[in-house]
Amino acid sequence: MTEKELIEKYLGTPYHHRGRDLTGLDCWGLIINIYKNLGIEVLDLDSYEKEWPKQGANLFVENYYSKWKKQKEPKFLDVLLFTNSKNVIFHAGIYLSAGRFIHVCEVPGVVVTNLDIGKWGKMLEGFHRYDNS
Repeated sequence: MTEKELIEKYLGTPYHHRGRDLTGLDCWGLIINIYKNLGIEVLDLDSYEKEWPKQGANLFVENYYSKWKKQKEPKFLDVLLFTNSKNVIFHAGIYLSAGRFIHVCEVPGVVVTNLDIGKWGKMLEGFHRYDNS
């Protein structure tokens, strides 16, 4: 899958909490779908509630972090993780190129954003590559 194909397939897909198909996605649903197209089955965050990051739970780190290896420099398809003020991972996206990533916002849905714009660069926890070994 090329960057252009990825953007064309997902851009504009609406947000849906726990959405896992093209009728509606959340940030983890986007990652699951992209990796599924690459033949990689990514574990679902199947036991979370929308408000868990605000409550201080760090579900991703507690349950899934070991499958992702942090990278110093991003490559196409690496997962970006973002933390809130409590240092809890609350959002994820997929790195494209040139400092851009694709992710899902409640409005307008799947978008492409530059890491240098707004809050995203400040909240970036890191770039992670899936380890399917």
